[in-house]
Amino acid sequence: MSYAPHPEGLRSAFAAERFVSEETPIQFSLVEAGRLCVGSGRIAAGDPQSEQPLAPFTQCVPQGEYPVTLAMAGERLAYARVLFDPAAVAVHWYPALTAEQDARNLQPGETFGFSVHSGSACFASDGNTVSFPAGVRDGHYASYFGYDSAGRVVALVTDFGALPTIHHEAPPRRSWWQRLLSIFK
Repeated sequence: MSYAPHPEGLRSAFAAERFVSEETPIQFSLVEAGRLCVGSGRIAAGDPQSEQPLAPFTQCVPQGEYPVTLAMAGERLAYARVLFDPAAVAVHWYPALTAEQDARNLQPGETFGFSVHSGSACFASDGNTVSFPAGVRDGHYASYFGYDSAGRVVALVTDFGALPTIHHEAPPRRSWWQRLLSIFK
């Protein structure tokens, strides 16, 4: 089992639209936080002032320079996103995992993520860091990779808990040869 960001809330957030949840309507706005240079294909998220080094996610991403966009719910940070392919649409979200994490070990209601104690969060790769205010001290936040219909990674999103997450079953694992074949489609 895994958890994913609220799909309609996420879409509304990065379209800077009004979203009506169970409690109250939320008007989203967007803020550009900077551009992240990815040279090795490895990316991490975390508290930039943490004493522990940031552990990169196991999912490799395309090399390049990518925008980091913040979706604000009023004054509160709702989501931070690194967009790898602006023309693609993410149709599936899966937890961003580090080498020591396994999504099959998650219990209902649990997520992997990073803790923020400084009030700031960041995306980092190859010594390049784009930091932004998380808005809350002592929070725990999950990150997710978005995949298009062909199974290519198109985005990385950190969910700062402005909307509830959605529980879903993990997709069936594809064998190494199915993943390899999808590259050539």
